[in-house]
Amino acid sequence: MNNFDKKVFDLMNRVENKSHVDISSNYYFGDSKIHGTGTFASIDIPANEIVGNAFLYKDKKLSQTELGSNINHQFNSNSLLKKDKNGYNLYSTKDIKKGSEVTANYEEAPDFIDKNTKGFKENEYKF
Repeated sequence: MNNFDKKVFDLMNRVENKSHVDISSNYYFGDSKIHGTGTFASIDIPANEIVGNAFLYKDKKLSQTELGSNINHQFNSNSLLKKDKNGYNLYSTKDIKKGSEVTANYEEAPDFIDKNTKGFKENEYKF
């Protein structure tokens, strides 16, 4: 098991055992140049790290978290959603520098995500 898998395994065990998992220190919300409110890295986030919980199952229904509500679309995104038994977590796909906006490509998201990308400005910078 590599280092990343060990971190995810440990995190999932804490979630499953309902112990406190505070990963919101990875991000904050602010005004986005892409669209409305966005999510920004509060620390340097290496590739393949969990950013946070975007959707969680509550009473057998999928519920969107504040993080899930504030991820803006970019075709050249730096994160993606991965399903687990507790919902969907957002993972970095590239190194994300502190202060950079965390984005996802809506067209690569699970089917329940609205694929409408109109109104989102593509950033001129690369992540």
